[in-house]
Amino acid sequence: MVNIISEVSKEKVFDLLNHEKRVDNRSFSEYREISIKTNYINKAEGSALVSIGGTTVLAGVKAQVGSPFPNSPDSGIIIINAELLAIASRNFEYGPPNKFAIEISRVVDRTIRESPLIDLDKLCIVEGSKVWKLHVDIDILDFDGNIMDATCLAAVSALLTTKIPTAKFVNDELSIDEDHLSSLPILNKSVLCTVVKVNDQLIVDPVHIEETLMESSLSIGFREDGTLCALQKCGLDVLTAKEVMQCMSMAFNHSRELFSLLENIKP
Repeated sequence: MVNIISEVSKEKVFDLLNHEKRVDNRSFSEYREISIKTNYINKAEGSALVSIGGTTVLAGVKAQVGSPFPNSPDSGIIIINAELLAIASRNFEYGPPNKFAIEISRVVDRTIRESPLIDLDKLCIVEGSKVWKLHVDIDILDFDGNIMDATCLAAVSALLTTKIPTAKFVNDELSIDEDHLSSLPILNKSVLCTVVKVNDQLIVDPVHIEETLMESSLSIGFREDGTLCALQKCGLDVLTAKEVMQCMSMAFNHSRELFSLLENIKP
């Protein structure tokens, strides 16, 4: 993904940061307005449309019966795939997922899996033979920075609303009862919070122009009990131990805000 920014815009952003201001008048530790709309896709088992400022992400969950992985014969499967739609930004292109999309998928997957959000063992139908397989497909519809946080929030929200049919064997044949649905076995809710370093300043929820100028970023995943469950650093610049601790503190404080939004989501 190629980013081009004029020197005039760059100097304007840096000048604002030097005066403890941002391009949209927020404080360094302030999120943009966040919106979550669940059950957005009728044909999906679970879905959510999430907006953080001008960034909008749609997540949908499809469930199907499949075979387990050989190394986990008694566990269900979750697969997360993110796509950067060309309509979202002039910097996104048509074609297979690029490195950025793959990185987003992996970080969100790690946050959900390491929490763990879902008790995958309870998605086993017959050990070594049949398990529930959850596909979480995420489309970035509009882009103005901070995709990581928005994507994770959308994926988690979609999974919290997901309901799957009852599956059982009758006369040695698998029967799927679409009339009786049950929610996923949720263990721990999780969120991602990203802090970026721009012109030696640490800020949360960066807009696109701030991300373009960032020296480095730290995306931190938390469980609802405050336990760290994921960590991803981007950018070439180093972060000092003091800066890492500051990032952790800022991200933890804002994770409380995101968890409060998840409290309102019901299956």
